[in-house]
Amino acid sequence: MRRIGGVVLTVTGFLACPCHLIITLPLLISLLAGTALGSFLSRNVGLVYTGAAIYFVVALALGTWFLFGPVRGKREMDAACSTCAPVASDKQVQEHSPMPEDLLLKGVKSDDDLTTRAF
Repeated sequence: MRRIGGVVLTVTGFLACPCHLIITLPLLISLLAGTALGSFLSRNVGLVYTGAAIYFVVALALGTWFLFGPVRGKREMDAACSTCAPVASDKQVQEHSPMPEDLLLKGVKSDDDLTTRAF
């Protein structure tokens, strides 16, 4: 998951680079022409450049940290709480529910007896 997040942040960081906005901002404004967002972008170009520059720096820093940062070690247990230890048992037994043959052996002779006892 860290690798996917790192790749997404790095790629979107490069796309939001202020040097690319010379090409991408007019394309984005023309695609959004006639909408409130297109009007906002065309009237606040300085704000868009500032936001893109901040996102560029933060996305590249986080993307690099996710991709090349320290790798977390494997945990010994998969518990919800790191201080909780699983209960140790010597033998694990799975109990099964009684099968129809087991019910017949316990005194019920046939299916007809089951239907008459139910009413």
